[in-house]
Amino acid sequence: MNLSQLHRIRQTAIDKNWKEMEAFFNASVQLKHSGIRVDLSDISKPLVIIDQVQEHHRGGVGTEAVNGAVIAMLADLAIGLLGLPHYTEGMTGTSNLSITYAKPLVTSKVVVSAEQTEVINKRIFGVVRVMNDRGEVCAYATGALAKGIAV
Repeated sequence: MNLSQLHRIRQTAIDKNWKEMEAFFNASVQLKHSGIRVDLSDISKPLVIIDQVQEHHRGGVGTEAVNGAVIAMLADLAIGLLGLPHYTEGMTGTSNLSITYAKPLVTSKVVVSAEQTEVINKRIFGVVRVMNDRGEVCAYATGALAKGIAV
């Protein structure tokens, strides 16, 4: 991605064009390749979704559970989406992420929700819930984003 593309993406967030921002994420090579999509229909509670868990999402030898590294990636993406409404002050980036794996994520679908808890100075704090296809929380994360990053 070049600098002009980055500025266009930032402007899309500044303009609060969440449908276009959602389309940008969902068209990205990284998300398409990983079988992941984002849902920004409620920007205060963005979602990251794996509609159909595939073999490459699973972890360990012989386990059906979603790999912890995949869960970490989903949590990082979800908490990062909380920064989009703050792009008027510059870009954002994850500065801290703490994940608790509560129980094995054995599921056919994964839904990850994020919610901002507070903003203090140049930090956005949030919580992430990683849920199975029954809506049970199998992992959660807390973290922070740095905001106001110049590009």
